[in-house]
Amino acid sequence: MNYLIWLFIFVWIPTIVLWTFKFPLLWRYKKTLLYAMIFAVVFSFPWDVIAIHLRIWYFPNGKNLGIKIFEVPLEELLFMMTVTLLIGSITILLKYKKDYKRGD
Repeated sequence: MNYLIWLFIFVWIPTIVLWTFKFPLLWRYKKTLLYAMIFAVVFSFPWDVIAIHLRIWYFPNGKNLGIKIFEVPLEELLFMMTVTLLIGSITILLKYKKDYKRGD
């Protein structure tokens, strides 16, 4: 359960704040952000499956919901998607700010 709390505080709240205040701009890039999230899962999920299988890392019991797909906790999938959404949103806003200052 600790993983969900961490995601909520450090990923979901900042994402909600960004989208609340910059919705019209970010919504224009919805397909780009969706594709980025899919891309992140397609490449990160197998990495996690292999790393868990080889015991490079693990997710301790009791720190997550216990819902797993190929031994990868649901929270890790949410991490892959929502961190990508957050970083993508920040990148779009910074690009927009830079272009706006230049007058493009």
